[in-house]
Amino acid sequence: MAGQEDQEPAASVGLEVSQVVELPRPRTPGGQDTARMYAVLTVTVRRAGAAHAPPAATVRDPGAGGSAGSRLAEVLLIDHSSSMVMPPSRLAAARAAAVSALARIPDGSLFALVAGGDRTAMIYPRRPGLAVAHAESRAAAEAALHDCTPGGGTAMGTWLERARQLFRELPATGDGGWVRHALLLTDGKNEPGYETRAELQERVERCARAFVCDVVGIGDAWETEELLLIARALGGGARAVADLTRLPDELASLTGRAAGRDVTGLRLRLYHRAGVRPHSFEQVHPTRVALHPDRVDLSGVGTGAGGPVEEYDLGPCGDETRAYLLCVGAPYDPAKIGKELLLTEVELDAESPAPLRLPAPQPVLMRWTDDPDLYSRLDPQVAHYRQEEELHRTFEEACAELKLGRRSAAEALLGTAWRLAAETGDTAMQEHLRRLVRVRDSASGRVELRDRIAKFDVEAARIQTSTTVLPGAHLPGPRPPGPHPPGARPPGAAR
Repeated sequence: MAGQEDQEPAASVGLEVSQVVELPRPRTPGGQDTARMYAVLTVTVRRAGAAHAPPAATVRDPGAGGSAGSRLAEVLLIDHSSSMVMPPSRLAAARAAAVSALARIPDGSLFALVAGGDRTAMIYPRRPGLAVAHAESRAAAEAALHDCTPGGGTAMGTWLERARQLFRELPATGDGGWVRHALLLTDGKNEPGYETRAELQERVERCARAFVCDVVGIGDAWETEELLLIARALGGGARAVADLTRLPDELASLTGRAAGRDVTGLRLRLYHRAGVRPHSFEQVHPTRVALHPDRVDLSGVGTGAGGPVEEYDLGPCGDETRAYLLCVGAPYDPAKIGKELLLTEVELDAESPAPLRLPAPQPVLMRWTDDPDLYSRLDPQVAHYRQEEELHRTFEEACAELKLGRRSAAEALLGTAWRLAAETGDTAMQEHLRRLVRVRDSASGRVELRDRIAKFDVEAARIQTSTTVLPGAHLPGPRPPGPHPPGARPPGAAR
């Protein structure tokens, strides 16, 4: 549109690729996939007015969809099963936390309070629907919350289904749409008589991409796999809160963060060249989540003109950094030894009526070589996130050994987990590990199991391993300027 490029962008988005481009030449016939290329893609979003906005190339205003300034629709799913009254302080803390969360919902947003048990009940508003947030409605919601009586069992999938139904009734807006966020608080786990794991899985899958959901566990009877299943499938995070006095601040923080994620419509596309085989694409920060494309275009594969084009919806964003790990198999061509070639082009786009400052596309490159000094190097960011993955795997193995009563094996694995947490700078994980072990030698990872280990401390640490930290000293840097690689399109060129 005329004049759009002169508008102040609502947010600036940065994109950087971190990798080592060299791959060892395959030594076996037909071994084009014996070497895989790993690259970390880092996306940084800075809303208008934020300091240190990332460098960007263009201001785009592509059309309908979400935008910075989108309105929040919040559904609070509060456990009201029978277990919440044992002890009574648990229910009191949950109610206080819900009130704190209500206070962080901006005026003009929409919200609902839902009581979760083996079935759901509307706390506020009384009839199924969403209320407009203002001082009077928050006060009415608080009063209704204290009038609600707990009872029954637990079936969290039905809570999520209720949220999906509420979000489905959102009115159309002309100012960028809605940021849909749910916050689920529970002290227990699903009961098979009310909802099986398969039923929970099915309901979670129906809710995927309909809204984002953060999950908070209190007490020590919740099931880690259930909390992580919900959080990962619905693009949120999972947390375990031991100190109930911290619960109000925790829920207020999560709701405030959701309100700040008002940059919507961002999409990431991977243009693979002919012969490139995509192996995996996962978010590795702030949480580890395997991703599946929303759309795949195979038209280039059919004609031989290119490889598959994969598109991913990044969901609502605020001022934040997200990192993704890409793995692709490279086609081998002996005539291309020593030449820098394009494997995949990474592009960020936005379905947004508000102008966003978007970066130029970035290449994922490769060069076949026989020099082991080159192909044996590991990119610092790739190494960082693979260490985070090893930390998660090692800790899960330690938990399995603990359950079997094999303390020596668990102790050795927890020592390795400590060393990996220290190397990656994951201080939060180190704090969790200190509740399980005494550290005798931090550098070597020599630890000693504590005599008594609470179940909550083990499961809270399992929750923590789903969260990662940024590389710290190895922050991503832009690729030095140089000629565009052979076979690559210059940024902005027609496809």
